Amino acid sequence: MKENNSSLDEGKHEGTLNEVAIDSSTDQSKASGAFSKALQAWIEIDLPSLQKELDEQALEIKEDQKSSLISRKSLASKTKDFKKLPDEEKLDQFKTLLKLYQNEIDSLTNKKKHVENHFFGVYRAIAEAPDPKPLLEGSLQSVIESSETEKLRQEVANLTDLLSKKADYDSLKERLLRNEQKSAELLSSKLKVKDDEYKALIDEKESNWAQKEKNYEENLKDTKNKIEELRTSKEVTELQLSSHNKQVGQSESHSSILSELEMVTRDAESAKKRVYELEKRNEKLRRELTVSQSDAERQNLKEEFKKKVFELEGENALLSASLEQYRSKIESLVKENNAKYDIYKREASQAQQEIKSLKEKVQKMSDYDDLKSEVQLLRQIEFGFDDEANDSHKADNSNNKEIDSLLLNKNKALNKELSSLRSQHEEMVDKIKSFEEGLTNLHTELSKAREVNARLEDDLSRINESTASSKFNDNMSLVSGISKVTSQASKSGNSLVGNQGIGEDNAMLSIITKQRDRFRDRNVELEEELRKNANHISTLRREIGNLRRDNEELYERTRYLASFKKNNDVHGGSSSNNVANKRLQPVRNAIDLESNTYQENYESKLHPIEQFRIREQERINSKLSPIERLFISLTRAILATRGTRMLFATYCFCLHFMVMLMTIYVVNLNTKLIPEVGNKHSTGGITDDSAGSVARPKVVGGMT
Repeated sequence: MKENNSSLDEGKHEGTLNEVAIDSSTDQSKASGAFSKALQAWIEIDLPSLQKELDEQALEIKEDQKSSLISRKSLASKTKDFKKLPDEEKLDQFKTLLKLYQNEIDSLTNKKKHVENHFFGVYRAIAEAPDPKPLLEGSLQSVIESSETEKLRQEVANLTDLLSKKADYDSLKERLLRNEQKSAELLSSKLKVKDDEYKALIDEKESNWAQKEKNYEENLKDTKNKIEELRTSKEVTELQLSSHNKQVGQSESHSSILSELEMVTRDAESAKKRVYELEKRNEKLRRELTVSQSDAERQNLKEEFKKKVFELEGENALLSASLEQYRSKIESLVKENNAKYDIYKREASQAQQEIKSLKEKVQKMSDYDDLKSEVQLLRQIEFGFDDEANDSHKADNSNNKEIDSLLLNKNKALNKELSSLRSQHEEMVDKIKSFEEGLTNLHTELSKAREVNARLEDDLSRINESTASSKFNDNMSLVSGISKVTSQASKSGNSLVGNQGIGEDNAMLSIITKQRDRFRDRNVELEEELRKNANHISTLRREIGNLRRDNEELYERTRYLASFKKNNDVHGGSSSNNVANKRLQPVRNAIDLESNTYQENYESKLHPIEQFRIREQERINSKLSPIERLFISLTRAILATRGTRMLFATYCFCLHFMVMLMTIYVVNLNTKLIPEVGNKHSTGGITDDSAGSVARPKVVGGMT
């Protein structure tokens, strides 16, 4: 009973644990949703790339700060110098200083725009991102509680196993009560049956005893009658015997009487035994009759069937408990599988995104093989002199080695210096072109400004002429007077303005000066735009020149790397053969190098000896027959990579091994067939060298 109570307590505890697990599962579902959203947001942010962009932007801002500091220092020094200048020179230097200030303001505004763009780019990326602090705290708490959850899960599993083992507790309890009740009922029924049986047995015995008493009384009466009859018969017989004994001897009469008495006693004993057996049989039949009349056996059968039913019910309860346990395990496994499926699905989506990005990168880098071959060609060109130097070292004597090495080093240094000078020359040419273009732009702007100035002067002269010719319009006369006054003031410094109409003259003068200021501002804006465009064009041209130089350098590097790879692939031959193979091997490039725009620049930069060597190699290749070219291409294909070389070596080894096995097999076959031929030509036991000996192969030219 104590074990049953403990199992009930464990069942209650398991129920509470299940409720807590359900609540925790709902909380976990909510937390997993928040975590998935946060994870998706931070995946879209791509923090490593954002950090790289921020690093680049920080470097740009740092460079801008340095440049702005330098420009401000220079501007401050120029302003100090400007303040130190006399008033006559300040007018000439004022425009340049003003342009410097305007340039500084423009650069500051541009830097501000760049910083704002960087800030808003970062803000757009992080604005919708959730706060990672609570998520990290929750993940830390979940990691800390993971051990406790594992312990609780283990405890729950143990309790569920124990509960499944004791699932038939209620059925066993009911069964025990029923068994106690039925045992009491069965005991009472058995006692009643035994009581009835003994009563029936006593009644039967009493009836038997009464019957025996009657029989005995009757027998007694009969025996008394028989005794009387026997007495009378005895007397008669005695009388007869006496008379007969007289005739027959005394001994014979006694023996016959004794034998008759023995027969009578035997019959009496057998009759008694038979009566006793019949009484026992009668009692047994009476007992069976009473038992058959009672329901004891039926109740026993019912009890046995009920016991079997109870046992089956207990087994059913155990099986149902184990079934529930298996169902709970299956549900937990399904949940785990669903969680794993979600994780795998998320990882698969991430992998698909990564695959897409990698495919895009691969598409962007589709010319990797071409660039690689070109870089190998560049490496070939770089180490071509070394190959020639090695050939020369092998061919010349020891005295010429130092001279050749010095010449080769000097040649390399001259080539490097020549390439640097060419690059500097190209840069200077680009700068001259940009300066010429800027000068042409300045000339055009100057011509435009002169045209505008001429138009303004023409307009002013027309206004003066119209004011001089008209005599009725006071306003126009005032304008003409003001123009005359201004012209005379600019030439001689005299003032001819009268006392009349001074306010109106000042109004017209202010209008003209405002218009002049507007024209000047517009002219300054146009000059600033032209300057910006000229600077932008010069920077673009400079970038184009840099890109051209970079492309030429990349072309040279590709050629160099292609040559280096070929040199590594064909490592076993001599240096001269390597050079020849490098020249004969076609370049693995989708673009034809002969039609490349950088081919001419590359060949123009090559050394004349190298160009001559290339032309000689092409001439030698053109004289080869198609079979030789096919053989050369086949050998290159075999010796191209390590895998092809190993495959060819294994093929040769297998072929030789097969030929060797075939020869061994043929030799063994011949040795097996030779005795058979000798036996066919035997002479039946005659020892003859020609007949009985083994046939030998014929000797041809001294060889067997």
